Parts: sequence; C-alpha cells; structure tokens
Amino acid sequence: MIFHVLLHCFYMLSIIILDCEALFGGLDESVVKLDRYNVRRLEVQHILNNRVKRIVNWHVLIFQYIQSVSSVFGPVLVYQVSLSSVAICLAAYQVAHNLDEGKFNIIFVTLLTATCLQLWIPCYLGTLIRNKAFTVADAIWESGWNETPLSLLIRTDMMIIILRSHNPITIKFTALPNLELETFSSVSIYMSIK
Repeated sequence: MIFHVLLHCFYMLSIIILDCEALFGGLDESVVKLDRYNVRRLEVQHILNNRVKRIVNWHVLIFQYIQSVSSVFGPVLVYQVSLSSVAICLAAYQVAHNLDEGKFNIIFVTLLTATCLQLWIPCYLGTLIRNKAFTVADAIWESGWNETPLSLLIRTDMMIIILRSHNPITIKFTALPNLELETFSSVSIYMSIK
C-alpha cells in the first residue's frame, strides 16, 4: 500500500512540474507596459496569480500528504527497517555458511533477496520523491521567466516557491532516519560488516 501512496506523491510532483512549464503560456506579454489598473493587465495578473496559486496549493498539499504518510506509516517502517536488518543479517549468514560448505540453499537466497527488496522499494521511492521535489525549484527557474516581462508580475511568488522547494520532502519518523536509498545502503553495509 505504501508503494502506491508514494507513487501517487511522485506523480503529483510531476503535475506541479508540468504546471511550472506552462506558467507563462498563452498570455499577452505586452500588458506589462500598460497602466497598473488597466483591465487587460489585471486580467493577465489574475490568470498568473491563479496559476501560481494552483502550484502553491499542490506543493503544500504534497508536504502535508508526506507528513501524514510519515505519521501513519512511520511506526510500521521503523519495525520494517529493524526487522529487515535482522533478517538480512541472518539470511546472509546462512547463504555464506552454506556456500562455505559447498551447498546452495535456494530458500535462504530467496529470503535474502525478498528481504532486501522489501527494504529497498520504500527507500527508493523516498529518494525519487525527494529528488522530484527538488526539481520543482528547477522547473520554476526554467519556466521561461527570463524570456518574458510577465515574470515581473509574479517574481516574489516564484522566489518563495523556489525557496520552499529547497526544503526536502522526506518520509521520516522519530526512530527512523529519512527513508531514502542512503538508509538502505547504510543498513546493507552495516549488515555486511557484521
């Protein structure tokens, strides 16, 4: 279930990035030179504000969504990481011991593979979400703001979105480091040393 929830967050971030790419699309750039209270300029300002509002609302929603996922699945993930660590260690010992004796036990190899995969999937998705969230700032930066005078109308909003995007979106819980590939590799390396 957590796989689907995290994948949903990933695609929500993709939608935000698409909205960033279309931020200035189809708008009349000449309104920037008009009087501040001109009807045409106010209409374009309103359209831009609505586009930015949609991006900000979705972005805030994802932060809240990941926070909810962390609070709901956090305790389960702590146990999963802890128990997977023990299972990886025991299964790896059995595989190594059997190989030293010249035997190959498919059951322990399968258990080791499944346990590693069970730990790797949420960590991989956590890394994908973190990296995709950082690309929101890049998408705003590359939205074409430097090619259009319309950016003067929403420059402050764009800077706030970029600054907010630099806060990582991570799945975390009190006793668990951030759910990322770094966590998976640290568990795997720690277990291989023991």
